[in-house]
Amino acid sequence: MSVLRHLVIATSTALVASTVLATGASAAPVPTNSDIPSETVLAAELNPNLIQDITKSMAVAAIAPATTAKSLESQIFQVDAALQDAEAVALEAAENLVVAEESATAQKISPTSLSGTSLAKFSFTAAERDRQQSAAISANVQSLYAKAETELSAKREELIRASAKVGNTTVKAETARLQKLTESREEAELMAALQDSEQNVEAPINDPALDPEFATVPSGAFGTASISGAAVQLPTAISRAKRIDNSVKWAKKIASNNKYKYRYGATGPRYFDCSGYTGKAFAAGGKKLKRTSSAQYKAAPKKVKLSKLKKGDLVFWSSNRGRSFYHVALYIGGGKIAHARNPKAGISVTKLNYAGMRNIYKYAGRY
Repeated sequence: MSVLRHLVIATSTALVASTVLATGASAAPVPTNSDIPSETVLAAELNPNLIQDITKSMAVAAIAPATTAKSLESQIFQVDAALQDAEAVALEAAENLVVAEESATAQKISPTSLSGTSLAKFSFTAAERDRQQSAAISANVQSLYAKAETELSAKREELIRASAKVGNTTVKAETARLQKLTESREEAELMAALQDSEQNVEAPINDPALDPEFATVPSGAFGTASISGAAVQLPTAISRAKRIDNSVKWAKKIASNNKYKYRYGATGPRYFDCSGYTGKAFAAGGKKLKRTSSAQYKAAPKKVKLSKLKKGDLVFWSSNRGRSFYHVALYIGGGKIAHARNPKAGISVTKLNYAGMRNIYKYAGRY
């Protein structure tokens, strides 16, 4: 546990001097282009208790079944919440590792360049030590998540059997009833989150020049025109709508093919993590994104309220009110998202509120 307590995600000197240090734990960020999560974030802005958190979620698997229908129903929803929390911790640990790896790569010092000098011993940078610590923690969390998913799923089945017995019905009928109830609860959560986004969140500041249908011009794409009788080469612009359409088509195609899988830290061509998947989706439309979820939010030229989602927007999840993000998904319209979730769930299209609305961020990123 000492490694966990001393987890530090390396940051640059400039970041240490930034206002991120002064951000209070309870302060809700204003999503302007100057006050948003950095690509690399401080350990204080991350969850320092990942292993404790996932262990807490796992503890729910030890509850003894209640004896009344109402109590059993409550226990089943408690297990569902624990499963969601465990998934969030696993995603956060994986995202932390990606950030640490990027930092370690950026700060890498060549031992050869220092050979024969008194600085050679420092070629193993602090950032590399942080990367190794993050890797160890991530591996531990992913192992615990696999165990938590197995134990909590088994507990859920046990509770459903008990609930069916108390209600004098079949397990199949009780499962269907609970599914409908869960969908109703999730829909209520979604509506509440959208209403809160619309009414209680300060409007983001954006660049009007980028709104709404700005075009991108791919390199090497040209047409011809005549100026004073002379034929010249002119760039052919691809509309933002077409670019987004290409990205969404790619995302849906990958999500519908079982050949493609989820893997922590992967960016393709067959395996993806969440930000690796959204990055490749945008690349399919000719737009390059940053590597991590936090960096993709930061770089988005326009931030929009969750209640104003449009096809092609990126939706984010955070455990610290938007100071960093552990998951990102592509909104494909109709209340659905395409995203790379975890090794078991893989890459799929789900409802926007696929895992409850507790950690969904109230702003999306629009490119």
